[in-house]
Amino acid sequence: MTYKSLAVHLIASAGMAIILSSCGNAHGTNSEAVFSDFSYKVILPEGSDSAQTEASPLLHGCYPDPSIVRVGDDYYMVNSSFAYFPGVPIWHSTDLRSWEHLGYVLSRREQLSLPDSLRISGGIYAPDIAYNPHNRLFYMITTLVDNGGNFYVTCTDPRKGDWSDPVWLPEVGGIDPSLLFDTDGKAYIVNNDSPEGSPLYEGHRAIHLHEFDWERGCVTGKSKVIVNGGVDITEKPVWIEGPHLYHIGDKYFLMCAEGGTGPDHREVIFESGSPKGPFRPCAINPILTQKDLDPARPNPVTCAGHADLVEDTDGQWWSVFLAVRPYADGHDVMGRETYLHPVTWHNGQPVITEPGEILTPHPATETHSNLWASDTLANDAFFIRNGSDVTWSITPAGDLQLKSSPVKLADKRTPSAIGRWVTENAFVLTTTLDSFTPESEEDLAGLFLFQDDGCNITFGKSADTAGSPCVKVTASCKGEIVSETSAPLSSASGPLTLRITADGDGFYHFDTSTDGNSFSTVGKPISADILSTRTAGNFTGTVMGLYVTASGK
Repeated sequence: MTYKSLAVHLIASAGMAIILSSCGNAHGTNSEAVFSDFSYKVILPEGSDSAQTEASPLLHGCYPDPSIVRVGDDYYMVNSSFAYFPGVPIWHSTDLRSWEHLGYVLSRREQLSLPDSLRISGGIYAPDIAYNPHNRLFYMITTLVDNGGNFYVTCTDPRKGDWSDPVWLPEVGGIDPSLLFDTDGKAYIVNNDSPEGSPLYEGHRAIHLHEFDWERGCVTGKSKVIVNGGVDITEKPVWIEGPHLYHIGDKYFLMCAEGGTGPDHREVIFESGSPKGPFRPCAINPILTQKDLDPARPNPVTCAGHADLVEDTDGQWWSVFLAVRPYADGHDVMGRETYLHPVTWHNGQPVITEPGEILTPHPATETHSNLWASDTLANDAFFIRNGSDVTWSITPAGDLQLKSSPVKLADKRTPSAIGRWVTENAFVLTTTLDSFTPESEEDLAGLFLFQDDGCNITFGKSADTAGSPCVKVTASCKGEIVSETSAPLSSASGPLTLRITADGDGFYHFDTSTDGNSFSTVGKPISADILSTRTAGNFTGTVMGLYVTASGK
C-alpha cells in the first residue's frame, strides 16, 4: 500500500476529508502550516569510509529486533515499531547488503490500534517473519504490548503488501512469539512468558512452546516450558526473550536473547533432537555479545543481542541482530539498530561473534533524505500513535500542508506530526515554513525531536505573550521544561527557514533565516542527553520531523 492510498484509507476510516491535490495557493493560518521543503543530511566524519561492512549497522536508526527469512533468492526482514503508525517496517533484499524499504506490514487502522496514553515503548514488540511452504503464505507474528497481546497476519507476497487482518492468539501469553514451520508439516510457536510457579528472582522468565495448527489458524494443546531462566539458572540470568526455533540438519536449535536490553545484552543458544526438547545449552555461550569488552574503547558498539539466523543461497549462514552506538557515557539517540554478521560453526553449533571480537561501526551511507515527494510521504515516514488523527496533503506546488491540532507532544495522544528516525549522531535538519500564523503562545509550527512524550524538543514559529511573532525553542525532559528560548520575528508572514545541527559531540544547535542564506542562532546548544534512551528509559530512538499545534483561539 502506497502512502497516498494509506492516507486516503486512514482519513476515510476516521470520517475526515482531505484533498491531496487542490487548486490555488496554500495560505497557512493557525489551523494549518505549509512547508516547502525538508532536508536531513548526515554529516560524515572527515576522512571516514562510509562503505557498508558486516560490522556496520545494516539499518541505521531505530530498527531493532530484526527477524529475517529467505524464500528462493529473496530475503525479507521486519523490525519492531512500538507506538508508531504504521507498524512493523518491512524490507526486501536479494543480496543481504542492499535493502529496499517496502513500507509497513500493519498499514490499516483495523490491523493496529495505538490508543491515547499508550507508552511510546509499548505497542509492537519483536515481530517475527516466517514462510510456510505448505500453504505458500508468509506469516508475521508479534505482540501488541498493553493493547491486546499476541497475534499474526499473513500474505502471499510481501512486495504487494496484502497482509491480512490480525488473528489473535489469546492462549499465547507474554511477548516475542516466533514461528517454525517444520519439514514434516507441523508448526510451533515459541515465546517469552512467566516461569511455572513463582519467579525465583527479578527478571526470571521462561521460554514456552506451543503447537500451531496452521490449517485452522490456532494453537493446540497446552504450552510447554522448554527453557527456564536461561543457560544457567543458578546464575540468575534475566529476561530470556526473543526466541527463535530452527531445524538445521538433524538438530533443533533454540536461540534467545538474555541479560536485558542494556550493556549486558547477549545471545545464547540451546540444542535438542526434538522441537519439544529437552533443550541443552550448547557448548559455546554466549554466541553474541559485547558486554565483556573495555567500556572505554573508541566508538563502541554495545548492547548486542536479539538475533535471527538465515542461510544464503550459497549455504553460508548469517545473523541479523540489534546493537547500539552510544555517543558518550552510555548515552545514545539512535536507539537499537540492525546489524549483519557472518555465522561460523564450531563443533556443530552456530557462533556469531568470537570471544573478544569487537564490532566496529561505520556511518550511514545515506547523506540526504526528504520526508515527502510528489503526492506521497516517504516510505520511512510515520506518525506518533494513530496516523488517522493527522491530516496532511501535498499541494500542486509540491508543498506539505499539515493541519494543526491542539494536541501537544507531552499529551500522550496523537499530535499533528510526521516523522522519521534519526540515523546518525551528526546531521543537519532543515525545513522552510512557508506560511503559518500563530495567534497565541500555545501555537507552534516547525521541527521536532522526539524521544517520548516527556523528552522532546520543538523548534518553530510561535507567538510571545503579547501575541507578537517569534521563533521558539523548547526542550523538555521527563515532563519538565528544562530550556525555553525565543527570538522575535519582524513579521508573521514570509518564509522562515529552521535549521537544527547535531554536532556529533552530543549537542543540538538552532538557527533561523528569513532569506535562506543568512542564519541567526537561537538560544544556546541543548544537550542530546535529554533525548537519550539512558535518560528517558525507553527502548526507542529519536524521531525527527515536522509538527504543528494551535489552540484555535
